[in-house]
Amino acid sequence: MLTSTGAVAANDVNKDGFPDLFVGSRVIPGRYPEIPKSYLLINNGEGLFRDETELWCKDLSTLGLITDAEWVDLNGNGNVELIVTGEWLPLTVFENDGQNLHNASSDYFQHEYNGWWNSLHISDVDSDGRPDIIVGNQGLNSQVKVSTDEPAEMHYKDFDNNGAVDPILSFYIQGKSHPFLTRDELLDQISMMRTRFTDYETYAEAGLENIFSKEELENAGYFKATLLETSLFLNKKEGFQKTTLPSEAQISPVFAIESLDINKDGHLDLILTGNISNARLRFGKFDANHGLVFLGDGKGDFEYLPQRFSGLNLKGDVRSILAIDDLLLFGINQKMIKAYQAGQN
Repeated sequence: MLTSTGAVAANDVNKDGFPDLFVGSRVIPGRYPEIPKSYLLINNGEGLFRDETELWCKDLSTLGLITDAEWVDLNGNGNVELIVTGEWLPLTVFENDGQNLHNASSDYFQHEYNGWWNSLHISDVDSDGRPDIIVGNQGLNSQVKVSTDEPAEMHYKDFDNNGAVDPILSFYIQGKSHPFLTRDELLDQISMMRTRFTDYETYAEAGLENIFSKEELENAGYFKATLLETSLFLNKKEGFQKTTLPSEAQISPVFAIESLDINKDGHLDLILTGNISNARLRFGKFDANHGLVFLGDGKGDFEYLPQRFSGLNLKGDVRSILAIDDLLLFGINQKMIKAYQAGQN
């Protein structure tokens, strides 16, 4: 399993009393955004795992660039479902019928919410006995704006046949899709473009259809993102209902989420953390999240608790939260663990 792992989730898939593993792979190093192989590993009860992905669900092996996964009983029938998130992926749900896992996403979500999803958290935030989903995304505080009609798009292929994958990110600006790459970046990546764009002026107005011919794009891989906001999905009888979180939840990418009763009012509250410090220069750093707290009303609505009252002051790229009673531990990339006690400074 020579893969860069994005998520691991354990569950007894075959009901033999031993925990099995879904291993979701994040990326093929140096080959982004080609899809790495993910695995469903079945436990023989003696600590040995066998790859049975093809037997249970072929789609799992090439699902995408996986960032997080959880097993949870979404519909209350006693069987747990596998929820998977990933970059460029829609929120995906697999149901277990005892012999196979099958994609049942359309039974739970009204739309395909393709996003740059980073993290997944399951919690009953509206106190109705059904698990709800909070999903960390890129947020809305960036140059990239998306919608169903104007998505961010990724085309990828070895366009110049040099053995390296050439990913081309595009998104809409004033109603027209433009590649994010500057002319200089494009020429460095694909040298044959020097003869097609001899000056900056011709490249400034070019769309993807002007850069590549139809034949060159014909076999290219394609992804799209139609939703970039960190989102709450409330589990209703008719399926999941997307609910808007306060605008402060969108100021930076969210990578770690925790739910607990911070103010001791009997209702679950949310903590959202994240940031990206090593983004490309033209995007800039995404570092506005110093630990966001949202107080819940027990009905699925949340109110932002300003930073001066929450007490959190987290700097850097937070990638994990561990709650032990009232103690909160924050894992920050390349920094020491930060610890906060709920109810204290």
